[in-house]
Amino acid sequence: DDNPDALNDNLSRASRAVYKDANYEAVHHLPLRFSMTLNYQLTSSFDLLSGISYTYLHSKFTIPQSYEKYYDQNLHYLGVPLGVSWRLWSNRRFQFYATGKVLLEKCLNEKPWQFSAGGSLGAEYNLTPQFGFYVEPSLGYYFNDGTLLEHYYKKHPVIFALDFGLRLHLNK
Repeated sequence: DDNPDALNDNLSRASRAVYKDANYEAVHHLPLRFSMTLNYQLTSSFDLLSGISYTYLHSKFTIPQSYEKYYDQNLHYLGVPLGVSWRLWSNRRFQFYATGKVLLEKCLNEKPWQFSAGGSLGAEYNLTPQFGFYVEPSLGYYFNDGTLLEHYYKKHPVIFALDFGLRLHLNK
């Protein structure tokens, strides 16, 4: 139901106030994500990966009839990725791989949970045998969170991203 009066406890009081005005305009900024990942080698070619991620979603809602009154929506998510990685090529310092993963995130300042699935191709430079720096161009799909809350993932459920960060290898 798209009726703004049907909003429930899935939205904060400030979000409900903006969504009740039928003539608002929304600008959703690109998500920002930081992750720390753990890698566990299953075989010489396959790894299991998990970790923790933080995502920030920012949107700006403008109500034109109210002399350009606006509301900033800042959503903070904490998530746990789970995936499998297939090593395509590696040597002592570098590796190239393909990954498939799912991500379950909890919004910290609203009630919804966000679920996504995706794949990536990546490259990693091993700083030490236990730590590596990785870069992964990825493609993900973000499922509807079941609320009337508006954010970037609702307008753009398929997202191309460039992920990077540090990875801890547990059994190298």
